[in-house]
Amino acid sequence: MYLFDNNFVIDIITDRAGISAKYSDIVIFCLKYEQAFLSSSQLHNLRFVFKKHYKEYYQDYLIFEKKCKIIKTPSYVDFDAPLAEIDMDDYLIELSAQLVNAKVLTLDKQFIVMSNLAMHPDDFYQLALREAESEKIPFLDLKAAQQELSSELEQGFDRVLNSGWYILGAEVEAFEAEYAAYCEAKYCVGVANGLDALHLALLALGVGEGDEVIVPSNTYIATWLAVSQCGAIPVPVEPDPATYNIDPTRIEAAITPRTKVILPVHLYGQPADMEPILAVSRKFGLRVLEDGAQAHGARYQGKALGAQGDVVAWSFYPGKNLGAIGDGGAITTNDADIAERISVLRNYGSRVKYVNDVRGFNSRLDPLQAAALRAKLKVLDSWNARRAEVAGHYTRELADTGLILPFVPEWAEPVWHLYVVQHPQREALQQRLNQLGISTLIHYPIPPHLQAAYAELGFDKDDFPIAEKIHQNVLSLPIGPHLDKASVEVTIKALLAVSKI
Repeated sequence: MYLFDNNFVIDIITDRAGISAKYSDIVIFCLKYEQAFLSSSQLHNLRFVFKKHYKEYYQDYLIFEKKCKIIKTPSYVDFDAPLAEIDMDDYLIELSAQLVNAKVLTLDKQFIVMSNLAMHPDDFYQLALREAESEKIPFLDLKAAQQELSSELEQGFDRVLNSGWYILGAEVEAFEAEYAAYCEAKYCVGVANGLDALHLALLALGVGEGDEVIVPSNTYIATWLAVSQCGAIPVPVEPDPATYNIDPTRIEAAITPRTKVILPVHLYGQPADMEPILAVSRKFGLRVLEDGAQAHGARYQGKALGAQGDVVAWSFYPGKNLGAIGDGGAITTNDADIAERISVLRNYGSRVKYVNDVRGFNSRLDPLQAAALRAKLKVLDSWNARRAEVAGHYTRELADTGLILPFVPEWAEPVWHLYVVQHPQREALQQRLNQLGISTLIHYPIPPHLQAAYAELGFDKDDFPIAEKIHQNVLSLPIGPHLDKASVEVTIKALLAVSKI
């Protein structure tokens, strides 16, 4: 990322120093790849100079300004800093550059000497080449997501900080209303994290000591942990090998008189097949809690996930499609009683301050996280569309590699939280890709029934062979809304070369 100082901007646009032709390709590159920045401290000076001295270029400057990303100027100023004493304008630019770890492109020799972030444009090419040679393709670029929405996030955080209300309150309520509408649900209740969302939802459904909850054998362990936190017993059911989600045809055989809830997971961002699951639940009088932690924005049979069952639990862990700047969670439901119970449980069991109706918990969505989520919710569909583009490219180009690629039923609209392939030599493939600079992850290496945490349930290896095979073979490829086309192409070429190991 690169921030342009005032004189460099003026020189490029007006060609007053005869350097525009020499360095214009740098500016074009930075703009094309969204690496061009200006500090908010520069805007007044630049507009003033162009209006007063270069009127004929003023509109050109405004066009350039709109194409750059604007970085805020921090309020923490060290007036004794050497650069501040010599040139306050340059010091403020440096402070802004520090926020995003950007280099400052400048022709000012003094600036270059005084700041380790300032560099001459002639050094740009060598630095860019070094970065290109050493750059790894990230599995998911969280920093890029925050930078894209830096202004929106800053506005939201300022709104919360200036409100004087830091627990629940208007910001959380606004997010709850917006997310409920997005999910096509009547109610949303924000909680501290996704595990709490599952746990409190189960309690609100009446799950307690000795009850049984049907869970997927193929899932992240949090799904099981929430059941255990209620004193209940997780009863695993194998997945459909094609979709990785719980197989509805196997659920009925797992039901006993102690079964209270069916808990399907919309794994990897693809909806579970809810219609037959709901049919089983109605047949046996069971409640349905959906784990939507990886499926923000996914649709089933054309309808949003949000209230297909009795209640949906969501996680806003930073790596999710809708991720906070830390932990966060929520539930959505059409059932007013469930929403009310969870609202009470999350807040010490209290409806009125210092009056506690039940033994509750401290599990409240933070207003700062709510502000971040409100900003990200506005771009969730477009970010999911970017993920779908990456997934589509993988699917087209990797069809003949021998990898087992994701299968999407006609009734599902996934949001591609993960793009998961299978390979019989998963570790060797991952190691080779890592050597080529491509980051991958495994979701997940050990199924819950073989974790030490659940040794007391007495499950052995091969008790759930479908889940075990999945966990032995799956590998998640880089994916995210900020994975550029070049990185996708590099990943595909690498897989074409090494997938037959």
